[in-house]
Amino acid sequence: MKFLLPALLCVMTGFLSGCRTGGVILRETPLGVSETRRVIVSVIGEPRSMSQNGRELISKFYDRKDQPLKKMDMAKERLYTHVTVLGDRRPYDVQVEVLVESRDEAGGFTLSDRDDARAGVIAEKIRQALNQSRDNRNVIDDFRSF
Repeated sequence: MKFLLPALLCVMTGFLSGCRTGGVILRETPLGVSETRRVIVSVIGEPRSMSQNGRELISKFYDRKDQPLKKMDMAKERLYTHVTVLGDRRPYDVQVEVLVESRDEAGGFTLSDRDDARAGVIAEKIRQALNQSRDNRNVIDDFRSF
């Protein structure tokens, strides 16, 4: 009984520290939501869907070679990028996930894996584009007096 509490505490600590979100998170991005969204669209292409507030963007489906899927009925698996702008004010965090869906027996697609390596590459492209966009901004044009 004496060792049960420390053992239980160790197990719970290990269990809770193992929980994490998938993908890659870019911390403290310098731009506002609309500029960040514009940069994300320039990297992932025109989104398949966007949340009502414009903070979640889902790319169109593509294959492992980053080519858009031409015939969806022939594909055995498909990938898509899910980008989320996190935070309620500047600086925002940007979460990038690449999700892999595989065809099941019924002919539909089910989520089968996450590709964190590909998410890292896309996140790096977004980070570089965010930094370029910040450098190219015109302070006078961004100034709002009211």
